[in-house]
Formats: sequence, structure tokens, C-alpha cells
Amino acid sequence: LEESDLAELVTDISVRDFEQDEDCVTVFAERETGEKEVYKSKYLIGADGARSTIRAITKVGFPGLTIPEIFLSLSTPFRYDLAIDGLADISYISDPDEWLVLLRTPTLWRVLFPTDPNLTDEEILDPIRIEDRMQNLLPGAPYEISHKTAYRVHERVADKYVHGRVFLAGDAAHLNNPLGGMGMNGGIHDAVNLSSKLTEVWHGAPISLMDRYERQRRKVAIETVQAQALRNRTVLNEKNPEKRQAYHDELRGIVNDENKHKQYVLGSSMIKSLQDLETVE
Repeated sequence: LEESDLAELVTDISVRDFEQDEDCVTVFAERETGEKEVYKSKYLIGADGARSTIRAITKVGFPGLTIPEIFLSLSTPFRYDLAIDGLADISYISDPDEWLVLLRTPTLWRVLFPTDPNLTDEEILDPIRIEDRMQNLLPGAPYEISHKTAYRVHERVADKYVHGRVFLAGDAAHLNNPLGGMGMNGGIHDAVNLSSKLTEVWHGAPISLMDRYERQRRKVAIETVQAQALRNRTVLNEKNPEKRQAYHDELRGIVNDENKHKQYVLGSSMIKSLQDLETVE
């Protein structure tokens, strides 16, 4: 963006408010020094994350729920791929006592644990407690922890994505638990859908076209992203051995049926959600 003649990248600045009329949006911002700035544009996209300032200013409803447990994310240079035979780069461990996720990055492994919500952040992030959990996962030498964080997870979808000339996208528009990687992909799909429609509006299409962006992407957020993320959590949390076995049998049946296997992959990869968008007017 810094090298583009089509964009100006501004950092160390926060949006405080905005107002709009039939022709433009006026954004009131403030630098870290306290200096005030005003920006005018034809449109404003709020892709400013889970704590979206733009969403807050619009006062749009953001209904949903907060997952009871707190998620603990740890990063370590320990080579789980060398220690556990056949480990996939993204592994969901559905253990009867406690689920967890192992995710490989280019330089580290990330470990995600569910955590007792009655504990304080200080207790959750206590080095001794963390070491105990890591040893319980795979006993061995003390673990080097490069990064640690504890956070609450929400399942929420904004009541509206479109507010005149202001549009919400990504985490500003919808939140879900990270199990399955649906949130980031859903946000990318938001951006592609929004930008393509906004391009048409820029070139003369009526701004009412953006209402279809809202209808399409809210439907995906509720019926695909949120539904699948909640199901993933339910499956990982399942303690009943008969229900766990039934789910494993279902997966084996899908793998052994070429058509079911294809449909499952189309759904879990969110490709089907893109195909289904054309049915939403």
C-alpha cells in the first residue's frame, strides 16, 4: 500500500467519530500526539476488528454469545512434528478429558487449550501452570514458550453490515471461535464480495447494490461460519463415548464415499458457501 499511488497508509491514528450525507463520509480522527485530523471519502469500510470503532459508532446490534471457557494460546519452537509420528500441520485433538489444537507456523508450533473461565488471566498465564499443561500434552524437557495469550471467544453477527455509505466486514461484522479457521476465510470472502460490488457502485450502479452484500454475507456468517464453528466446538467437547464413536463412524463413512467426501470438503473449505451466494438476491 505504501508504494501504491492509489492509497495512503496512515498509522498511529484512531477514528473518533464519523458523519455522512448523501455524497460523502467525514471521518474525525486523532493522532497519538492529540492532533486532530479530518478525512473525507465517498465511502467508509469498517474492517477494524472485533472491537470495531466503526461498528460501535453506528450503534448496530451485535447479538450472540460468549463461549464459557477462555482460550489459552501458546507458541513454542518445540518440533511436535518430529515428536509425534504422522502429525498434521493443523491437528484437532479430541481427547475425552480435554481437547486442544496444534497448529504449525513457518517457525513455531502454536498450541491452543480451553481454560477454566473461573481463573484470572494471571493464573492462566502462570509459567508453572503452563508448563504443567504442556507436560500433560507431551512429557519431556521443559518447554520454551515464545508467546502466550489468553482471550475470550465470541459468536456474534452484526444486525446490519450496511449503514448508508458505511460498510462492515470481517471481525467487525462477525465473530466466531477459531476452530476450523472459518473466521479469517469468511473475512476474506467479505472483502472480495464488498470490493466487487463497491466497484460497480463507483462506476454508476445504484448504492442499493450494497444491500445485497449484506444479505449474502450475513447469511454465510450465520448459516456457514457460525454454525460450523459451533459444531466443531461441540464435537471437540463431546465426552460421551457413544456419541464420539458415532461421529468418528460418520467421518469414516464420508471418507469412503467419493461424492460425500467431495461435498464435505466443499462445505468445510467454504467453497460451497460461495457457490450458494448466487441464490441470494
